[in-house]
Amino acid sequence: MSTDATKIRKKIAKLNKHLDELESQLEPLLSQSLAETLVRLDTIQQAKIQVVIPYVVYDLVFVYLKARGIDPMTHPVVRELDRVRVYFDKIKSAEESIQKRKSGLDKEAAERFIKHAIAHATNAKSAENEREDGSMDAAATPTPGPSTSALERVPPKITSKMLERAEYERNLK
Repeated sequence: MSTDATKIRKKIAKLNKHLDELESQLEPLLSQSLAETLVRLDTIQQAKIQVVIPYVVYDLVFVYLKARGIDPMTHPVVRELDRVRVYFDKIKSAEESIQKRKSGLDKEAAERFIKHAIAHATNAKSAENEREDGSMDAAATPTPGPSTSALERVPPKITSKMLERAEYERNLK
């Protein structure tokens, strides 16, 4: 019996230690009102706190029931813990979608950048042609909106790497 009592005392000491750690971690949160805490946080962090609080409470009820010798698996608190876990999953999926939006390519923005660059290059070339002859070249007149002819008028920039690659491919043949 003394070994059982020793095991129980060790478990109680361990539980007491974990509860003290929990209390010290919750102290910053409990030192001010929930509204004051939430004001300083962004939306996702607010949602996390709103879900963590009931989870901690239900988890403590679960531990209390277990400590009292009641099987917590038959108690409604288990359904509540499962319900709160669903909210954790929803928050996680919302965070992932935010990350995808931040890291994903914005096709519309990319198209705008490309159209602007093409129009700018076309305008610069037509201005250059106008300065050279004093009159506007009909072939260099910019066309409104994107078109294949506007794409053809932008001269490709040939880099030294491109020249080296072409030389390498010629040598291979």
